[in-house]
Amino acid sequence: MAQWLVTQGDNQFPVDGIAELKQLAQSGSLRLGDLIQPPGANDWVYAAEVPDLASLLPEDDDDDDDLGYSRGMAAAAVTGIMVMGLGFVSLLGVGAILFFVQQLPSGDEAIVGEGGLSYTQMIVTQPDSGLRARPDTKDVIAVPLAKDDVLELLTKRGSFYKAKTTTGGEGWIPVAHVIPMYQLGGAKVRDEYDPLYNPDRYVEVTNARWMQLPTDKPGDEEESHITIFELQFSNDAQYDMTGLVVQVTVKDVKGQELETVELPIEGIIPTDGRTMVGTLVPEDAEKLEKKGEPVPKRRVTTYSYEQELESAPELEALYTSGVEVELSGEEFTNAEIDVIELRAIPKDEEEQG
Repeated sequence: MAQWLVTQGDNQFPVDGIAELKQLAQSGSLRLGDLIQPPGANDWVYAAEVPDLASLLPEDDDDDDDLGYSRGMAAAAVTGIMVMGLGFVSLLGVGAILFFVQQLPSGDEAIVGEGGLSYTQMIVTQPDSGLRARPDTKDVIAVPLAKDDVLELLTKRGSFYKAKTTTGGEGWIPVAHVIPMYQLGGAKVRDEYDPLYNPDRYVEVTNARWMQLPTDKPGDEEESHITIFELQFSNDAQYDMTGLVVQVTVKDVKGQELETVELPIEGIIPTDGRTMVGTLVPEDAEKLEKKGEPVPKRRVTTYSYEQELESAPELEALYTSGVEVELSGEEFTNAEIDVIELRAIPKDEEEQG
């Protein structure tokens, strides 16, 4: 089993993974300023910087001075412990060690394990975990995973990541069952990669309004209503966002939930920008309606619609602002709009696109 290393002063010892580190933290045997090295890594991080441990570590004023050092200096100190056991080290050698340990990976460089992992990957921390077909813990595990298995991020939905194994298996895994490698980097690395793993933190519904249109038809067994939702989204991340799915929850005057509907939305939410959402219908929409056939409609961000319009001006006649949502039951008085699924577009994908 791949082991992690812990350094406390002059003492260094191995542990079997995050689970054992958590036990040490809960028992008070692990401190804020202790240094931790993932399996096969060359870099060290403070225990306080590991998200799974931070809330479990006891407060200790004596560790304040430790946390004042740079990670490069801390790593140099650890390196010094090992080198002293080997004998004399020249002043030039110490300077070289200090220089190299300060050169932390800044992005896709290999940092952990045999063959190397990058900050864009994550490691499974829970035994008996696996990938599911749906983002639901009640769903059967379709792709079993072992602790320390490596995954690539695909998208995020609520408290689940959609991920892919090194052999191509895909599915959903709880966020709590993995540790993304970027979390072991410095502040600059975390700022750069956090939007990829937590895109929902950066996109907000900045404006929402709706208009209800009764659509009772003779012969209908149940009353239904068409509601036009006007939605605007903002994106504060340094990446464009896509793969948006929002959940509309409507409530009555007493605040009781009446119905929920998911709305997949095509297109891009641009970085540091805002966009509305509209609907595109096919050119033969009128013919289909006359035949009583369903009309396929695309919900798309206005940002992407305007890009399409540049090369296809005929789309202007097929586009309307807002999106139609068919709801059953009584009219509602309140609606909540929540972003439940989203994906940030890495820089390399933007360049290819």
